[in-house]
Amino acid sequence: MNINELKEFIENLDTDEVDSVSVKLVQKIGENYEVYQPSVHQRVREDLKNLYAEIFETRLFELPQEEYNPNVGQDGYLSVANLEVAHVETTIEEINSEENIHGDLGDLDLETINFYCIKFRHNDESLYIFRRFSKMRKIRRGFLGVLEDSTLRKLENDLFIGLDSDIDILVFQNEMLIINRFALQTIFNLQDYFTERATYALGQIQQGNVISNFDEFSEDCLNDRQASQRITKIINTPGRIEGFLQTAESLPNVIARANLDIELNENGQIVYTRNREVRSQILFCIADAYYLSLLLGRIGEDITQ
Repeated sequence: MNINELKEFIENLDTDEVDSVSVKLVQKIGENYEVYQPSVHQRVREDLKNLYAEIFETRLFELPQEEYNPNVGQDGYLSVANLEVAHVETTIEEINSEENIHGDLGDLDLETINFYCIKFRHNDESLYIFRRFSKMRKIRRGFLGVLEDSTLRKLENDLFIGLDSDIDILVFQNEMLIINRFALQTIFNLQDYFTERATYALGQIQQGNVISNFDEFSEDCLNDRQASQRITKIINTPGRIEGFLQTAESLPNVIARANLDIELNENGQIVYTRNREVRSQILFCIADAYYLSLLLGRIGEDITQ
């Protein structure tokens, strides 16, 4: 993601335009979303613009970026992904849909809100900031007051909304910048994405006829979150499954050199024993994650694959 263009976008934002800044409070109901969208006062629009303009100048946004890896993220890097990951593109369409925007803010119950989205819009271009929602705690005893015209008045409305400086996910120019990886699941539908991609990948693997009891292997992979994540990384790496199927005859050598627990039948097919460790070893083979080090000739495995 181009951070300089991000900064330029927010600096050029005209907050006098009513639709330049919108705030969406979202309740996630399964795969569906119910959205509450209050009007945003011009002063608040300006404050939000200035807040994020300052945030984008912090050291966080100077960090190097890497392509999102569902298996692991490097410390000191920000992950970038396309909007197919976790069905983010679909979520944005859903929360922008008039059908999902609740017309009566009087029905708003902050206890049910899962996240909020701040949308900045300028010259037909949009920036989305997603953040998990935490309701501000009420005072146990007593009340909140405000000074108005030199008079202390009780604040009757208890719908307090805190918009903080933290960002979980940022979407700009058809890219997603992932600040908080955990938010991909809590805000979006990440596991559904893993399941869909893993199902597609397993279909390709099945065609190679390299696993004798494939149905059991497929079932266990789809019921194992870590396995479905690893298969998603495999299918998102061009040529990885095709390369495995084309060189499957090398499996006996890999199994022997890496001292794996994988069993082969007389036809050279993998016999899956429904063991989690064996399942991981099979996926590491498909991912071509076993390597021979140049210096010591050591066999290892690359957990990022």
